[in-house]
This record gives sequence, C-alpha cells and structure tokens, in this order.
Amino acid sequence: MKKILTLLAVIMTIASIGLAEPMKLEPAQQKNLNVFFSNFSEAHVASFSQGTLTDQAMIDFALRHLYINKLKSLKPSKDGYSVIATTKQVDTAAMKYFGQKPSQHKEKSYSIPVADGDMFVFSQLDTLEDIGSDTFKANGTIYSTGSGGTPDVHATPAEWEKAGEEVSVAGKFSALIKAQDERHILVEYLPIESAPDETEPAASTEPAATTDKKE
Repeated sequence: MKKILTLLAVIMTIASIGLAEPMKLEPAQQKNLNVFFSNFSEAHVASFSQGTLTDQAMIDFALRHLYINKLKSLKPSKDGYSVIATTKQVDTAAMKYFGQKPSQHKEKSYSIPVADGDMFVFSQLDTLEDIGSDTFKANGTIYSTGSGGTPDVHATPAEWEKAGEEVSVAGKFSALIKAQDERHILVEYLPIESAPDETEPAASTEPAATTDKKE
C-alpha cells in the first residue's frame, strides 16, 4: 500500500507540472527575468541539468560575466593583454546566480584575455510556470546581433525590423529557477542553438518585452 501511495504521489506531481499554466507577470517582473537570463546567454553557458553543475562551469560563467559586466573591477595585467579576477570575485558571482560556489580553486587568481567586441547576445522570457517548492520552469528566446549592434532591448522584433536593426534568433532555452532571498538562482539550463541555416530574423518570432542589461 505504501508503494502504491508513493507512486500515486509521483504521478500527481508529474501531472501537476504538466498542467501548470504560464504565469501572468507584471512588466517589471518580466524585465527583471529577461535580464536574469541574459546573463547566461551572453556568457554562453552550456547545458546542465539539475544537480550536475560543475565547478568549472561556474568558474567559466563567472569569468565571462565579470568581463562583460564588471570589467572596471578587474585588475589589468602588467602587459595590458589581460585582466585579473580574484577567486573571491568568482565565488561572489557564482553564489549570486547559482546559489553555490566552486568547491575549490586550482588557481589563486584567473587571467582573462582582453578581446575585441563580440556579438551582442541577450534573452527574453517567453513563459514561466510555477511548479511548486519555490521552483519555476522557464522557456525563452536567445537573440543576437553583430559586434557593435545597439538594438533597443525593450523593443519587439517588429520594432527592430522597423528600425533597421539586424537582430536574429540565436536559439531557445528552457530552465529551472528557484526563488531565494528575493532573487532567483539558476538550477537547470538547457539552451538550444539555432543551426546557421536555421537562424531566422527576430521579426518572425512572437514579440516579447525586455529591459536594459543590468545585473
């Protein structure tokens, strides 16, 4: 009987997840989550399922995130060809976005090569579902434009097209996030990049609101 009850509980949980309806978000909530997910798309975070995030993945994310968003806080190298991130900076970024930090560091500090401008990448949230236990399932779209592109990230695809901005759909993502201390942390991330011949203009997708890039 106990096994039957346990099985029924599992089935009911799965069914409730499948029947969850997308949440209606306030504009400010939508914008904040767009910014939240843009942190991962711009850093090109690779897929990971719940409970499988590695130390190296957290370090890689933190270094890219710091370079893109906290460049002035990084110490330039003597030759000027790189900047230096401390393990404390890496740990702080990892804790903020994943709710955990690397278990150990093989380096006392990390050198990040100074690079020329890259593609401008950002994300917009399409749907968010409450699946219980302060956990939410998200689905969204990843957009990109060429180096030096300055699209209005508040705009819709139709508005980008009207303004002559070349913004493309770079892929889609699904994710699990968890509410923690008035913020969210990422517990699962599954991006799917568009193949080169599958990349489509953003104007062919459904409009979605977003915001300026902020942490």
